[in-house]
Amino acid sequence: MKCPRLLVAILIAIVTIKSAWAQTVIHVTGSTAYRAAVYQAITDILQPGFVFGYSGTTASKASQAIYTGTTKTSNLSVIIKTSFSGSVGGISTLAANLTIGPGGSFTGGGGWLVDSTPQSTTGTPNAPANYDPAVTADIALADCFQASAPAIYRTPKLTDNFVGVVPFVFVATKGGTPIKGKVTTSTSIGTEQVTDIFVEANLKLSELSGNSADTEAVLGVGRDEDSGTRIQALACSGIGVETSLKQQQPVNNSTNTEITGANLWPAVTLNGINYPTGDSGFSSGGSLATEINLPHASTYSTWFVSYLGINDAATVTNGIQLEFAGVKYSAANVEGPGASGFTAQYKYWGYEHVFYRSTFGGNGLTVSKQLISDLTTTSASVSGILLSAMKVSRDTDGGAIEKGGKPGN
Repeated sequence: MKCPRLLVAILIAIVTIKSAWAQTVIHVTGSTAYRAAVYQAITDILQPGFVFGYSGTTASKASQAIYTGTTKTSNLSVIIKTSFSGSVGGISTLAANLTIGPGGSFTGGGGWLVDSTPQSTTGTPNAPANYDPAVTADIALADCFQASAPAIYRTPKLTDNFVGVVPFVFVATKGGTPIKGKVTTSTSIGTEQVTDIFVEANLKLSELSGNSADTEAVLGVGRDEDSGTRIQALACSGIGVETSLKQQQPVNNSTNTEITGANLWPAVTLNGINYPTGDSGFSSGGSLATEINLPHASTYSTWFVSYLGINDAATVTNGIQLEFAGVKYSAANVEGPGASGFTAQYKYWGYEHVFYRSTFGGNGLTVSKQLISDLTTTSASVSGILLSAMKVSRDTDGGAIEKGGKPGN
Protein backbone atom coordinates (compact mmCIF):
# COMPACT_ATOMS: atom_id res chain seq x y z
CA MET A 1 0.00 0.00 0.00
CA LYS A 2 2.99 2.27 0.44
CA CYS A 3 3.69 2.50 -3.30
CA PRO A 4 0.40 4.14 -4.28
CA ARG A 5 0.80 6.64 -1.44
CA LEU A 6 4.37 7.35 -2.49
CA LEU A 7 3.24 7.79 -6.11
CA VAL A 8 0.55 10.26 -5.05
CA ALA A 9 3.09 12.21 -3.00
CA ILE A 10 5.47 12.35 -5.96
CA LEU A 11 2.71 13.53 -8.28
CA ILE A 12 1.69 16.22 -5.82
CA ALA A 13 5.30 17.35 -5.56
CA ILE A 14 5.65 17.49 -9.34
CA VAL A 15 2.46 19.56 -9.68
CA THR A 16 3.65 21.89 -6.92
CA ILE A 17 7.05 22.37 -8.55
CA LYS A 18 5.51 22.97 -11.98
CA SER A 19 3.08 25.48 -10.51
CA ALA A 20 5.91 27.33 -8.80
CA TRP A 21 7.78 27.63 -12.08
CA ALA A 22 4.77 28.21 -14.34
CA GLN A 23 4.75 31.52 -16.15
CA THR A 24 2.16 34.04 -15.08
CA VAL A 25 0.46 35.67 -18.08
CA ILE A 26 -0.86 39.22 -17.60
CA HIS A 27 -3.05 40.98 -20.17
CA VAL A 28 -2.89 44.79 -20.22
CA THR A 29 -5.26 47.01 -22.19
CA GLY A 30 -6.62 50.57 -22.20
CA SER A 31 -5.10 53.99 -22.80
CA THR A 32 -3.05 54.53 -25.95
CA ALA A 33 -1.79 57.85 -24.55
CA TYR A 34 0.01 55.95 -21.78
CA ARG A 35 1.70 53.22 -23.80
CA ALA A 36 5.21 54.64 -23.46
CA ALA A 37 4.95 54.85 -19.67
CA VAL A 38 3.60 51.31 -19.39
CA TYR A 39 6.38 49.87 -21.54
CA GLN A 40 8.96 51.71 -19.44
CA ALA A 41 7.42 50.31 -16.26
CA ILE A 42 7.51 46.76 -17.67
CA THR A 43 11.19 47.26 -18.51
CA ASP A 44 11.86 48.53 -14.99
CA ILE A 45 10.32 45.59 -13.11
CA LEU A 46 11.92 42.80 -15.18
CA GLN A 47 15.39 41.38 -14.63
CA PRO A 48 17.96 42.08 -17.35
CA GLY A 49 17.81 39.51 -20.12
CA PHE A 50 14.06 39.71 -20.74
CA VAL A 51 12.94 39.60 -24.37
CA PHE A 52 10.12 41.39 -26.18
CA GLY A 53 8.48 41.95 -29.53
CA TYR A 54 5.97 44.52 -30.69
CA SER A 55 3.74 45.66 -33.53
CA GLY A 56 4.92 48.48 -35.78
CA THR A 57 8.34 50.07 -35.82
CA THR A 58 8.43 52.07 -32.59
CA ALA A 59 8.34 50.17 -29.30
CA SER A 60 6.95 53.04 -27.21
CA LYS A 61 4.01 53.49 -29.60
CA ALA A 62 3.13 49.85 -30.20
CA SER A 63 -0.53 48.93 -29.83
CA GLN A 64 0.41 45.28 -29.19
CA ALA A 65 3.50 43.89 -27.50
CA ILE A 66 4.72 40.82 -25.62
CA TYR A 67 7.38 40.76 -22.89
CA THR A 68 8.83 37.52 -21.52
CA GLY A 69 11.05 37.46 -18.45
CA THR A 70 11.38 37.28 -14.68
CA THR A 71 10.52 40.00 -12.19
CA LYS A 72 13.27 41.62 -10.13
CA THR A 73 11.09 41.26 -7.05
CA SER A 74 9.95 37.74 -6.08
CA ASN A 75 11.57 36.14 -9.18
CA LEU A 76 8.22 35.54 -10.84
CA SER A 77 8.32 34.16 -14.38
CA VAL A 78 5.94 36.29 -16.44
CA ILE A 79 4.61 36.95 -19.91
CA ILE A 80 3.07 40.41 -20.18
CA LYS A 81 0.89 41.01 -23.21
CA THR A 82 -0.55 44.37 -24.21
CA SER A 83 -3.35 45.38 -26.54
CA PHE A 84 -4.11 49.10 -26.27
CA SER A 85 -7.21 50.59 -27.89
CA GLY A 86 -8.46 53.33 -25.57
CA SER A 87 -9.27 54.18 -21.98
CA VAL A 88 -13.03 53.70 -22.12
CA GLY A 89 -12.44 50.51 -24.05
CA GLY A 90 -10.27 49.26 -21.20
CA ILE A 91 -12.88 50.09 -18.56
CA SER A 92 -15.64 48.43 -20.57
CA THR A 93 -13.49 45.32 -21.10
CA LEU A 94 -13.05 44.82 -17.35
CA ALA A 95 -16.57 45.81 -16.31
CA ALA A 96 -18.29 43.54 -18.85
CA ASN A 97 -15.62 40.82 -19.13
CA LEU A 98 -15.26 41.52 -22.84
CA THR A 99 -12.78 39.32 -24.68
CA ILE A 100 -10.06 40.75 -26.94
CA GLY A 101 -8.81 38.92 -30.00
CA PRO A 102 -10.18 37.13 -33.06
CA GLY A 103 -13.90 36.53 -32.59
CA GLY A 104 -13.89 38.29 -29.22
CA SER A 105 -16.73 40.32 -27.78
CA PHE A 106 -14.65 43.53 -27.64
CA THR A 107 -15.28 45.34 -30.92
CA GLY A 108 -12.55 47.97 -30.72
CA GLY A 109 -9.93 45.77 -32.40
CA GLY A 110 -6.62 44.42 -31.21
CA GLY A 111 -5.47 41.07 -29.89
CA TRP A 112 -2.87 39.35 -27.71
CA LEU A 113 0.32 38.39 -29.56
CA VAL A 114 1.04 34.64 -29.48
CA ASP A 115 3.88 33.32 -27.32
CA SER A 116 5.88 32.39 -30.44
CA THR A 117 6.03 36.03 -31.57
CA PRO A 118 9.66 36.87 -32.48
CA GLN A 119 11.35 38.46 -29.45
CA SER A 120 14.81 39.63 -28.51
CA THR A 121 16.60 41.47 -25.73
CA THR A 122 16.62 44.66 -27.82
CA GLY A 123 13.04 44.25 -28.97
CA THR A 124 11.85 42.79 -32.27
CA PRO A 125 9.61 45.15 -34.29
CA ASN A 126 6.86 44.45 -36.83
CA ALA A 127 5.33 41.53 -34.96
CA PRO A 128 3.04 39.47 -37.21
CA ALA A 129 -0.66 39.93 -36.45
CA ASN A 130 -0.95 36.43 -34.98
CA TYR A 131 -3.16 36.48 -31.90
CA ASP A 132 -4.20 34.14 -29.11
CA PRO A 133 -7.80 32.98 -28.93
CA ALA A 134 -9.83 35.84 -27.47
CA VAL A 135 -9.58 36.34 -23.69
CA THR A 136 -10.34 39.27 -21.43
CA ALA A 137 -7.82 41.67 -19.89
CA ASP A 138 -6.49 41.63 -16.35
CA ILE A 139 -5.72 45.33 -15.93
CA ALA A 140 -6.61 48.46 -17.87
CA LEU A 141 -4.99 51.87 -18.07
CA ALA A 142 -7.44 54.76 -18.40
CA ASP A 143 -7.15 58.55 -18.70
CA CYS A 144 -10.55 58.95 -17.03
CA PHE A 145 -12.65 57.89 -14.07
CA GLN A 146 -14.95 54.89 -14.42
CA ALA A 147 -17.84 57.32 -13.86
CA SER A 148 -17.07 58.91 -17.24
CA ALA A 149 -17.56 55.64 -19.15
CA PRO A 150 -20.95 54.81 -20.70
CA ALA A 151 -23.54 54.05 -18.02
CA ILE A 152 -23.59 50.31 -18.72
CA TYR A 153 -19.87 50.10 -17.86
CA ARG A 154 -19.95 52.04 -14.59
CA THR A 155 -20.70 48.87 -12.65
CA PRO A 156 -19.45 46.70 -11.15
CA LYS A 157 -17.08 49.09 -9.42
CA LEU A 158 -13.48 48.40 -10.40
CA THR A 159 -10.49 48.84 -8.11
CA ASP A 160 -9.00 52.22 -9.03
CA ASN A 161 -5.32 53.11 -8.64
CA PHE A 162 -4.14 56.65 -9.46
CA VAL A 163 -0.67 56.45 -11.01
CA GLY A 164 -0.02 59.80 -12.66
CA VAL A 165 -1.34 62.83 -14.53
CA VAL A 166 -1.63 62.91 -18.30
CA PRO A 167 -1.81 66.30 -20.08
CA PHE A 168 -3.43 66.83 -23.48
CA VAL A 169 -3.32 69.55 -26.11
CA PHE A 170 -5.38 70.76 -29.04
CA VAL A 171 -3.45 70.87 -32.31
CA ALA A 172 -4.32 72.84 -35.45
CA THR A 173 -3.09 71.52 -38.82
CA LYS A 174 -3.23 72.84 -42.36
CA GLY A 175 -0.96 70.31 -43.97
CA GLY A 176 1.88 70.98 -46.34
CA THR A 177 1.21 74.60 -47.29
CA PRO A 178 3.06 77.11 -45.09
CA ILE A 179 1.22 78.42 -42.03
CA LYS A 180 1.48 82.17 -42.57
CA GLY A 181 1.01 83.39 -39.04
CA LYS A 182 -2.76 83.05 -39.13
CA VAL A 183 -2.64 80.66 -36.20
CA THR A 184 0.25 80.65 -33.74
CA THR A 185 1.24 79.02 -30.49
CA SER A 186 -0.48 81.96 -28.76
CA THR A 187 -3.80 81.16 -30.40
CA SER A 188 -6.27 79.94 -27.81
CA ILE A 189 -9.17 77.52 -28.02
CA GLY A 190 -11.91 77.33 -25.41
CA THR A 191 -15.38 75.93 -24.79
CA GLU A 192 -17.03 77.98 -27.53
CA GLN A 193 -14.54 76.96 -30.21
CA VAL A 194 -14.49 73.30 -29.13
CA THR A 195 -18.29 73.25 -29.37
CA ASP A 196 -18.29 74.96 -32.77
CA ILE A 197 -15.66 72.59 -34.18
CA PHE A 198 -16.53 69.21 -32.69
CA VAL A 199 -20.24 69.44 -31.85
CA GLU A 200 -21.60 71.75 -34.55
CA ALA A 201 -18.93 71.46 -37.29
CA ASN A 202 -19.36 75.16 -37.95
CA LEU A 203 -16.28 77.30 -37.43
CA LYS A 204 -14.25 79.59 -39.67
CA LEU A 205 -10.53 80.16 -39.26
CA SER A 206 -11.22 83.80 -38.38
CA GLU A 207 -12.63 82.68 -35.01
CA LEU A 208 -9.19 81.37 -34.12
CA SER A 209 -6.99 83.89 -35.92
CA GLY A 210 -9.04 87.03 -35.25
CA ASN A 211 -8.62 88.03 -38.90
CA SER A 212 -11.95 88.39 -40.73
CA ALA A 213 -10.21 87.61 -44.02
CA ASP A 214 -9.52 84.04 -42.87
CA THR A 215 -12.58 82.33 -44.30
CA GLU A 216 -11.25 78.75 -44.47
CA ALA A 217 -13.35 76.14 -42.67
CA VAL A 218 -12.03 74.47 -39.51
CA LEU A 219 -13.16 70.88 -38.90
CA GLY A 220 -12.65 68.46 -36.03
CA VAL A 221 -10.71 65.23 -36.48
CA GLY A 222 -10.57 63.20 -33.30
CA ARG A 223 -10.80 59.92 -31.44
CA ASP A 224 -13.46 57.23 -31.14
CA GLU A 225 -15.78 56.66 -28.19
CA ASP A 226 -13.27 54.37 -26.44
CA SER A 227 -10.85 57.25 -25.94
CA GLY A 228 -10.00 58.90 -22.63
CA THR A 229 -8.35 61.75 -24.51
CA ARG A 230 -11.77 62.49 -26.02
CA ILE A 231 -13.42 62.26 -22.58
CA GLN A 232 -11.02 64.86 -21.22
CA ALA A 233 -11.42 67.15 -24.26
CA LEU A 234 -15.15 67.32 -23.59
CA ALA A 235 -15.02 67.30 -19.79
CA CYS A 236 -12.31 69.97 -19.52
CA SER A 237 -14.21 72.11 -22.03
CA GLY A 238 -17.37 71.90 -19.92
CA ILE A 239 -19.18 69.76 -22.50
CA GLY A 240 -21.01 66.59 -21.47
CA VAL A 241 -18.86 63.53 -22.09
CA GLU A 242 -21.79 61.74 -23.78
CA THR A 243 -22.40 64.57 -26.26
CA SER A 244 -22.61 63.36 -29.87
CA LEU A 245 -19.93 64.88 -32.06
CA LYS A 246 -19.48 65.78 -35.71
CA GLN A 247 -15.96 64.57 -36.42
CA GLN A 248 -14.38 64.11 -39.81
CA GLN A 249 -12.70 61.18 -41.50
CA PRO A 250 -9.98 62.56 -43.81
CA VAL A 251 -9.88 61.32 -47.39
CA ASN A 252 -6.42 60.58 -48.80
CA ASN A 253 -5.03 60.23 -52.30
CA SER A 254 -4.30 56.78 -53.71
CA THR A 255 -0.81 56.67 -52.17
CA ASN A 256 -1.87 57.95 -48.73
CA THR A 257 0.60 60.81 -48.95
CA GLU A 258 -1.83 63.72 -49.14
CA ILE A 259 -5.24 64.68 -47.73
CA THR A 260 -7.70 65.57 -50.46
CA GLY A 261 -10.92 66.02 -48.45
CA ALA A 262 -12.96 64.85 -45.49
CA ASN A 263 -16.38 63.40 -44.67
CA LEU A 264 -18.27 62.84 -41.45
CA TRP A 265 -17.04 59.66 -39.76
CA PRO A 266 -19.32 56.69 -40.56
CA ALA A 267 -21.72 55.40 -37.91
CA VAL A 268 -20.25 52.60 -35.79
CA THR A 269 -21.17 50.06 -33.14
CA LEU A 270 -18.64 49.69 -30.33
CA ASN A 271 -19.10 47.12 -27.59
CA GLY A 272 -22.85 46.96 -27.93
CA ILE A 273 -23.50 50.70 -28.28
CA ASN A 274 -24.59 52.31 -31.55
CA TYR A 275 -23.03 55.68 -32.35
CA PRO A 276 -24.33 58.02 -35.08
CA THR A 277 -22.60 59.33 -38.19
CA GLY A 278 -19.86 61.78 -37.27
CA ASP A 279 -19.49 60.70 -33.66
CA SER A 280 -16.56 58.31 -33.97
CA GLY A 281 -12.92 58.67 -34.92
CA PHE A 282 -9.45 57.14 -34.74
CA SER A 283 -8.83 54.26 -32.34
CA SER A 284 -5.45 55.57 -31.15
CA GLY A 285 -3.66 58.84 -30.72
CA GLY A 286 -0.78 57.57 -32.82
CA SER A 287 -2.94 56.85 -35.86
CA LEU A 288 -4.69 60.21 -35.47
CA ALA A 289 -1.36 62.06 -35.26
CA THR A 290 0.01 60.25 -38.32
CA GLU A 291 -3.05 61.14 -40.38
CA ILE A 292 -3.29 64.84 -39.55
CA ASN A 293 0.44 65.24 -40.15
CA LEU A 294 -0.07 64.51 -43.86
CA PRO A 295 0.01 67.56 -46.14
CA HIS A 296 -3.24 68.83 -47.63
CA ALA A 297 -3.70 68.92 -51.39
CA SER A 298 -3.42 72.42 -52.87
CA THR A 299 -7.11 72.18 -53.76
CA TYR A 300 -8.13 71.45 -50.13
CA SER A 301 -7.71 74.49 -47.87
CA THR A 302 -9.72 73.29 -44.87
CA TRP A 303 -7.98 73.37 -41.49
CA PHE A 304 -8.24 70.59 -38.91
CA VAL A 305 -8.23 70.78 -35.14
CA SER A 306 -7.49 67.63 -33.15
CA TYR A 307 -6.85 66.66 -29.53
CA LEU A 308 -3.90 64.49 -28.50
CA GLY A 309 -1.79 63.33 -25.58
CA ILE A 310 1.48 65.24 -25.38
CA ASN A 311 3.62 62.38 -26.74
CA ASP A 312 1.48 61.95 -29.84
CA ALA A 313 1.15 65.72 -30.30
CA ALA A 314 4.94 66.03 -30.39
CA THR A 315 5.01 63.94 -33.59
CA VAL A 316 2.77 66.36 -35.51
CA THR A 317 5.42 68.44 -37.24
CA ASN A 318 2.88 70.10 -39.56
CA GLY A 319 0.77 71.36 -36.67
CA ILE A 320 0.56 74.08 -34.05
CA GLN A 321 -0.24 73.36 -30.41
CA LEU A 322 -2.91 75.78 -29.26
CA GLU A 323 -3.36 77.37 -25.88
CA PHE A 324 -6.38 76.09 -23.97
CA ALA A 325 -8.66 78.66 -22.34
CA GLY A 326 -5.90 81.25 -22.74
CA VAL A 327 -3.14 79.21 -21.06
CA LYS A 328 -0.16 77.62 -22.79
CA TYR A 329 0.61 73.99 -22.00
CA SER A 330 3.68 73.31 -19.89
CA ALA A 331 4.29 70.74 -17.20
CA ALA A 332 4.61 73.52 -14.64
CA ASN A 333 1.26 75.01 -15.66
CA VAL A 334 -0.40 71.62 -15.14
CA GLU A 335 1.34 71.07 -11.80
CA GLY A 336 -0.07 74.37 -10.55
CA PRO A 337 0.95 77.30 -8.33
CA GLY A 338 4.23 76.65 -6.60
CA ALA A 339 5.74 74.70 -9.49
CA SER A 340 8.93 76.13 -10.92
CA GLY A 341 8.05 78.05 -14.09
CA PHE A 342 4.31 78.21 -13.38
CA THR A 343 2.51 81.11 -15.10
CA ALA A 344 -1.20 80.13 -15.11
CA GLN A 345 -3.30 77.05 -14.46
CA TYR A 346 -3.62 74.76 -17.50
CA LYS A 347 -6.84 72.75 -17.34
CA TYR A 348 -6.76 70.14 -20.12
CA TRP A 349 -5.44 67.18 -18.12
CA GLY A 350 -6.69 64.09 -16.34
CA TYR A 351 -5.48 61.45 -13.94
CA GLU A 352 -4.07 58.20 -15.22
CA HIS A 353 -5.75 55.23 -13.57
CA VAL A 354 -4.93 51.54 -13.42
CA PHE A 355 -8.11 49.50 -12.99
CA TYR A 356 -8.60 45.85 -12.15
CA ARG A 357 -11.48 43.71 -10.94
CA SER A 358 -11.99 43.10 -7.21
CA THR A 359 -11.60 39.36 -7.95
CA PHE A 360 -8.12 39.74 -9.45
CA GLY A 361 -5.45 37.98 -7.38
CA GLY A 362 -2.47 35.63 -7.30
CA ASN A 363 0.83 36.29 -9.02
CA GLY A 364 -0.97 38.35 -11.65
CA LEU A 365 -2.00 40.90 -9.05
CA THR A 366 1.45 40.79 -7.44
CA VAL A 367 3.15 41.71 -10.73
CA SER A 368 0.48 44.27 -11.57
CA LYS A 369 1.10 46.01 -8.25
CA GLN A 370 4.79 46.16 -9.15
CA LEU A 371 3.84 47.90 -12.38
CA ILE A 372 1.53 50.28 -10.50
CA SER A 373 4.28 51.13 -8.03
CA ASP A 374 6.83 51.82 -10.77
CA LEU A 375 4.37 53.96 -12.72
CA THR A 376 3.50 55.98 -9.65
CA THR A 377 7.07 56.63 -8.51
CA THR A 378 8.97 56.74 -11.79
CA SER A 379 7.54 55.85 -15.19
CA ALA A 380 4.49 58.12 -15.22
CA SER A 381 6.86 60.94 -16.17
CA VAL A 382 7.41 59.27 -19.57
CA SER A 383 3.82 60.02 -20.63
CA GLY A 384 2.95 62.85 -18.30
CA ILE A 385 3.54 64.07 -14.77
CA LEU A 386 4.21 62.29 -11.48
CA LEU A 387 1.51 62.60 -8.84
CA SER A 388 4.18 63.74 -6.40
CA ALA A 389 4.84 66.82 -8.58
CA MET A 390 1.23 68.02 -8.51
CA LYS A 391 0.41 71.07 -6.42
CA VAL A 392 -3.29 70.88 -7.34
CA SER A 393 -5.99 68.23 -7.61
CA ARG A 394 -9.50 67.66 -8.95
CA ASP A 395 -12.28 65.30 -7.92
CA THR A 396 -13.72 64.37 -11.31
CA ASP A 397 -12.83 64.52 -15.00
CA GLY A 398 -12.92 68.20 -15.92
CA GLY A 399 -13.80 69.14 -12.34
CA ALA A 400 -12.78 72.27 -10.48
CA ILE A 401 -9.06 72.47 -9.74
CA GLU A 402 -8.12 73.14 -6.15
CA LYS A 403 -4.80 73.79 -4.49
CA GLY A 404 -3.42 70.74 -2.70
CA GLY A 405 -5.67 67.81 -2.02
CA LYS A 406 -5.59 64.28 -3.33
CA PRO A 407 -6.87 62.79 -6.63
CA GLY A 408 -10.59 62.10 -6.53
CA ASN A 409 -11.04 63.43 -2.97
